[in-house]
Amino acid sequence: MPDQTPHPSQAELERLRRRVAELEHALEVHEWGGQLFHESNIPQLLLDLETGAILMANAAARQFYGTVLERGHIDSMCAEGLQWRRDLKSMVAANRYGVRVCRHHTDSGVRDIEAHYVVVNLRGRQIVHVIAFDITERLRAQEELQRAYRIESIGRLAGGIAHDFNNVLTAVIGFADLARGRVQDETTLRYIDGIIQAAERAANLNRQLLAYARRQVVQLCPLNLDIWLQNTLDILQRVLPEHITLQTEVEPKLSAIQGDPNLLLQIVLNLVVNARDAMPDGGIIRITLQHKTVRRPRPAVPAGRYVALSVADTGSGIPPEVLPHIFEPFFSTKPAGQGTGMGLAAVQGAVQQLGGFIEVESALGEGSCFTVYFPRLDPPNPPQHTSGNPTR
Repeated sequence: MPDQTPHPSQAELERLRRRVAELEHALEVHEWGGQLFHESNIPQLLLDLETGAILMANAAARQFYGTVLERGHIDSMCAEGLQWRRDLKSMVAANRYGVRVCRHHTDSGVRDIEAHYVVVNLRGRQIVHVIAFDITERLRAQEELQRAYRIESIGRLAGGIAHDFNNVLTAVIGFADLARGRVQDETTLRYIDGIIQAAERAANLNRQLLAYARRQVVQLCPLNLDIWLQNTLDILQRVLPEHITLQTEVEPKLSAIQGDPNLLLQIVLNLVVNARDAMPDGGIIRITLQHKTVRRPRPAVPAGRYVALSVADTGSGIPPEVLPHIFEPFFSTKPAGQGTGMGLAAVQGAVQQLGGFIEVESALGEGSCFTVYFPRLDPPNPPQHTSGNPTR
């Protein structure tokens, strides 16, 4: 009896082969997708579009967010007070895919996140696939760059104004000196002395502006800081009240540096006055000179061999939120009328003019320590035994 079983045609066999190949390919893509999700070093999440519940998180997300993920909902991660159902669901559902910069809670604190999301249909369920990029450091670097541009602009403006203002002050002081030599009346002499003193105070602030803008004329020469400090102590003592003690500690056989006596006086005087103002009830200011070798570069100080000048106080310390801004021009925590905000900015400008570096350590209730690093000057140039008194 002949076989009555129908045999598939060649076309049907080809169609079945193509279908099997498509299914195998789909399975491979699914496996690849799962591998990319789970083994990626970028945090990834799967959310339920309807509820905002966290359905799945890869290992990178679990490491990045920590215990925050244990709460199981996107609302617990959002650090901006937003809620999924009220604020985010409609936006995500309308756009289906997009990018949003937000802030998320993690075990290490609040981080800035660039979240890339796409809505996919998985077995009839709307799922939101989120890839989270941590951009905290990038935003911080951008902010620092913008602040540097602002400070550079202020420096150029201050330098231009200070240069012109210096010419005006020179004329005021010069004419006042001439007038003083021709006046005999004591009352008038006191008025003229007041004009000269006020002009000299303005000239001192002007020098700080020029130092910050790096437009002050610098006369570099080899200096022994230990001898320079010894000659400068009388000037420093004059700005301190009796209830503040000034102490010094100098390492023997200190190397010379390349410096300018006037700029050095401006640096140390500003740091001492700053320390004095931090101790209204009295305390100790300690000036230390010593050799320091920086083997590993730090954010403020590159590797090298230095003579380090430190000014430390026993004052109230600098709050952590204030510390990043202390070298900004016109930034001051003093009451209105009691500070120009140029002291530490001028110090930083003067230090940079001398090729040095400055860093600060401070803790609330434990005082502050400003350390200036000057590159050591190797022989054969003999250091000059200069006085700390500035020249006009």
